[in-house]
Amino acid sequence: MQSLSNIGKSTFRRGEYTGYAAGLVWHIRRDGREWIAIAQGSGLRRTAPTLALLSVALENVVLAA
Repeated sequence: MQSLSNIGKSTFRRGEYTGYAAGLVWHIRRDGREWIAIAQGSGLRRTAPTLALLSVALENVVLAA
């Protein structure tokens, strides 16, 4: 797997990943054919078919002020 600067394996949850983007912590898991990222505390959700595409999707999250 390529190096993803904003996603890494979760230290606390087996089989999950943790993402960091837009000042939020994202819990990431595989669900069937796609990866799902849910932002802790905000309920924002992003999905993608690969972790690499999910990484890009998280980088492009813009929060309204």
